[in-house]
Amino acid sequence: MIIPDPPNYERCIAALERQSRDARARTTPSDSQLRAQCRQVETQIMQQSMALLIQADWIEKEADELGVSVSDADVQRTLEETKRQSFPRRGDYESFLRRSGMTERDILFRLRIQDLSTRITEKIQREAGDVTSAQITAYYNRNRDQFAVPERRDLEIILTRTEAQANEAKRAIESGTSWAAAARRYSTDALSKGNGGRLLGVARGQQDRALDTAAFNARTDVIVGPVRGQFGWYIVRVTRVTPAKQNSLAESREQIRELLRQQGSSRKLNDFAREFQERWTKLTNCRRGYVIEICSNAPRARTTSTAGGTVATTPQR
Repeated sequence: MIIPDPPNYERCIAALERQSRDARARTTPSDSQLRAQCRQVETQIMQQSMALLIQADWIEKEADELGVSVSDADVQRTLEETKRQSFPRRGDYESFLRRSGMTERDILFRLRIQDLSTRITEKIQREAGDVTSAQITAYYNRNRDQFAVPERRDLEIILTRTEAQANEAKRAIESGTSWAAAARRYSTDALSKGNGGRLLGVARGQQDRALDTAAFNARTDVIVGPVRGQFGWYIVRVTRVTPAKQNSLAESREQIRELLRQQGSSRKLNDFAREFQERWTKLTNCRRGYVIEICSNAPRARTTSTAGGTVATTPQR
């Protein structure tokens, strides 16, 4: 990790020079170029750090307003769980701290903000409100097609490479060989072959077009084929037909309730996130030299109206 050391950036430049040598770069950047890179790294770190601290302050203030809190014990439990999941080997956590340059206090601070954010989210989602019977009925009436269950058929199939092999399998079954035995001997379809040649609960349009047409035009318990398909020659027998049906409002009620609950929760959370960002940005005025995009006094893009619409140009203060 490159750590800038203004104003001369001596250690930063030395680190970048080592990286360049290790990468066996064809050209060696000049000191001025490396200093510019270090200055850029410094700016990026400052902006990232400011964003973290500002947003953490927003979350803590929002939590206070909403009556949401986490205890030190809660945060410590989160840390221990994180250690178990992310650092299973002895010493991994300490190695991470050394590599990242963070202390455990830094980690606890981040976890506290994370826990507060999670609890704020949960509170907003809970406040989305209940789904009414009228809303469920209205959704069902608008979306009846979603609750239509298509006809499904249980099939027995055998797929062979040639028509002659398909006819041989068909004759074997007609002579008393079980479908499962014939499938094991003749079929090249691994999926159905391992299940005795059976494909269960097949809806129209799920299979090779030739097989699909044959299966949904066939009568129950009648061997159809050989039929030439995309992958070879099929023989097929329908063993069961489950007719299409329309699930009733009563059958669909809980499914609709959960769907509407999720939609309401998502809308509530999206609205909150937008209002949260707008409100706290307006209340955040940053000191000169530390102004970043989420500050109320950050430069704003100047727009120019053209025949084709509005175009953003250079930032203005």
